[in-house]
Amino acid sequence: MDIEEFIDDRRPSWNRLRELLTVAETSAPWELGADGIEELVHLYRQVCSDLNQARSFTAQGALLDELNQLAGRGYRFVYRGGRRGRFAERLKAFFAYELPATFRRQGRTVLAAALAMLLGAGFAFMAVLADRFQAEDLIPEQFFSASPKERVEQIEAEEERIETLEQGLVFGASLYVHNIQVAFLAFSLGALTVFGAYWILFYNGTILGAVAALYLLDGVEVFFLAWVGPHGALELPAIVFAGAAGLVAGRALYLPGNLTRQASLRRAFPSVVRLLIGTCVILVVAGLVEGSFSQYSAKTVPYAFKISLAVGLFGGLVTYLFLWKRRSVLWRPDDSV
Repeated sequence: MDIEEFIDDRRPSWNRLRELLTVAETSAPWELGADGIEELVHLYRQVCSDLNQARSFTAQGALLDELNQLAGRGYRFVYRGGRRGRFAERLKAFFAYELPATFRRQGRTVLAAALAMLLGAGFAFMAVLADRFQAEDLIPEQFFSASPKERVEQIEAEEERIETLEQGLVFGASLYVHNIQVAFLAFSLGALTVFGAYWILFYNGTILGAVAALYLLDGVEVFFLAWVGPHGALELPAIVFAGAAGLVAGRALYLPGNLTRQASLRRAFPSVVRLLIGTCVILVVAGLVEGSFSQYSAKTVPYAFKISLAVGLFGGLVTYLFLWKRRSVLWRPDDSV
């Protein structure tokens, strides 16, 4: 083997591995993204193979030291999870770094899904304001059991719906089932058809917009914001996230680009799973809020407080997933093997 030719041929891969390791050692590993981590692991295996070949064909100390050092850095990155991989630490790393990093990487897809719901809400809201009777064509029949004003008067006059923890848990369980069904439908339609996710998000937006317009026309919009806001601040984004996960999967399936369909799906799979995990966690919290706090009338909890809480929940969710970037302190570049 010509050692100089070997070095010239392999040098670009060594330099690329060195770049990736520098990123991993100076920032949160998740900043590399799933593709970057996969590439790093692949290049680490290659440099180990190159080191073995170099030891067989040359005694150049500088080359062997360089490759040995590079392989050692790669080893510390690839195998440190075994030393520091306790469940609590891995869970903390997932929710502190990996999950929000995935949402930031898929920000455009999430935005597209959110716009579909907002467009539906805006369309229905304006249609019902222009003609109240349009609501009958936009909202499922069960919503017309009473006018918004009559419903508010009834709720305010009656005893609180949730009086015990058991009642809250039972009611919350029914909400989990419904919310998961809607989220699963949004994901499935996106994964199987792509455009189906936009349709179901637009449709759910029309229901929300039409109902909001009815409450506004009856002069009880504050009740609507206080009643829907606390859980809606989490539930509606969760449905959007489920739809976005479906769009990522559908795009990988139908628009693989230069990759094979199998490779495209394999690349998208980690992001899809993380988006769905985030969706499930948010739906659980939304169900807890809706099954308890949201059901209290102004007799128990002032509406101004409930609306403020809704704003806080939504702002906190957006900040956590899209705005607040943290660097990992779990893994450090000076870890020894």
